Amino acid sequence: MKRKLLLVLCLLLTALLLSSCSSKPDPNDFPDITQAIGPTYTPAPTDPPVIDVPAEDVAEGDMGGESIFSTNPFDLDDSLLAGMAAQEEDYVDPNYGVEDLFSYSQPAGTPYPYAGSTPIPLDPIDMPTPTPRPDLSFTYATYTASTVGVSFSGPVSWQIDQSLSGMFILSEPQNQVKDGQQCIITLSAEPVTSNYDQSDLKSHVKQRLNTIGGSEYTEWSPSLTATRYMMGREGVYANYSATRYDGTEVGGRIHYVCLDNTLYGLEIIYPLGFKDDFLDVFGEIRSSMKSM
Repeated sequence: MKRKLLLVLCLLLTALLLSSCSSKPDPNDFPDITQAIGPTYTPAPTDPPVIDVPAEDVAEGDMGGESIFSTNPFDLDDSLLAGMAAQEEDYVDPNYGVEDLFSYSQPAGTPYPYAGSTPIPLDPIDMPTPTPRPDLSFTYATYTASTVGVSFSGPVSWQIDQSLSGMFILSEPQNQVKDGQQCIITLSAEPVTSNYDQSDLKSHVKQRLNTIGGSEYTEWSPSLTATRYMMGREGVYANYSATRYDGTEVGGRIHYVCLDNTLYGLEIIYPLGFKDDFLDVFGEIRSSMKSM
């Protein structure tokens, strides 16, 4: 009997022990983690479906809609790009032949040399200032031009030629010639009708310009006509500049006035580099001319 009771008691203790062990939490049993603790993974977007457009419905160069480049402010045309490229130091004109590119040499005496990697003086900033040329000085004396019927004040010791009727020529001495052009002053007189007026004077000055220009020069630049007094009357005058075939640069002025049915003329030709000096001589003669 005692043995049975002891067996039952052992069974009860065993059942109680098992029930108490089943109620304790398992140390290896972790709860499920639902919060993301790393970078969120986003699946890659899929390409939109390709819509086939019939070739006959698409114009040449059209992609089926307005291109973003049609309003792109940086979409420059070829002419503008060429202008921007020309400002670059190493720009080469695509229209410049290869043979020209390698055979080119800068002309001697170029007034504005190319500024490359080696410093070169640039005119007018870095070039040395040329020594100013001193003004020419003239001494004047009174001349009587009997072939023309006038007197005037001109440079002393100049050469006189009165071999032609109605003309008086005053020339700069040969030993004073400058820049290859002798200064020559010509006075003339010829009779005209009583109805000779300003329009006739203007036409005559233009005709003289055409005659002087002729075929002697490679470059010819006459001015417009203007009016100025000479011998107390309003006359017509004009200027010109020109270049001879040998490269000599010249300048000139012609002035005509009508007085007492006589057409008086005063002309000068001079080396262009001394324009101001010889126009002063012209002004002295013009202002001092008097009929005899």
